[in-house]
Amino acid sequence: MTGAGGQVGLALRDHLPAAEYLSHAELDVTDADAVREALGGADLVVHAAAMTNVDGCELDPGRAEAVNAGGAANVASAGARVIHLSTDYVFSGAEPGEYAEDAPTGPLGAYGRSKLAGEQAVLGRPGNLVVRTSWVYGEGRNFIRSILAAERAGKALRVVDDQRGRPTWAGDVARAVAYLAGRADTGVVHVTGAGDPCTWADLAEVVVGHPVERITSEEFGAPAPRPRNSVLSLRRARGLGVPLADWRESVKRYLENER
Repeated sequence: MTGAGGQVGLALRDHLPAAEYLSHAELDVTDADAVREALGGADLVVHAAAMTNVDGCELDPGRAEAVNAGGAANVASAGARVIHLSTDYVFSGAEPGEYAEDAPTGPLGAYGRSKLAGEQAVLGRPGNLVVRTSWVYGEGRNFIRSILAAERAGKALRVVDDQRGRPTWAGDVARAVAYLAGRADTGVVHVTGAGDPCTWADLAEVVVGHPVERITSEEFGAPAPRPRNSVLSLRRARGLGVPLADWRESVKRYLENER
């Protein structure tokens, strides 16, 4: 697995303990020769290495392209079957309803564009699978930990209320990836928390247990644009028997270890 130090990589160890886990320090996916040497003998590679700092990608689009697009192309070229982790940011978020796997893409920023290019590189070779997810939290820096830290520090909680999606625990993504690793599905499948979608403000209130101040994306003022609608359809995942968990239950389990 590439990107083994990330949230999904850390969670996957409990589900695929016999796999080899390569962090960024152990494998720079932008180095094509190193990728071929490290992955050339593998039958399956779970490719999770990515530049996921959305604002950082917007400020350094060349680096985002090198890691998220070029890195994916290098991994796909190594010869193994690839399960590639991707994102809701490949969509514009301008359309209502749920985004199916074959819905037209239209990323708003550098992160989404680079991840879409990575998808295309992976899908350009037969037998590969792209797993799109959204609003991931797990070990390491994430939205839930940021909200808890702000709450403990007594800071005012001003949270965006015009972006909708489904929060996804990294452990649930890992469980789904482990399931898919034992199958031969190809193309694209969406894997997120199940249940009714929410806004970031809704999620924050679940986390802290009281109302927060709801603001717009413009008031928040992040450097990179975000999709307003990040709700991914789970129909294909359910049809494939992918294990899914209600996001509220997963957040509850996660909070038991965070408080």
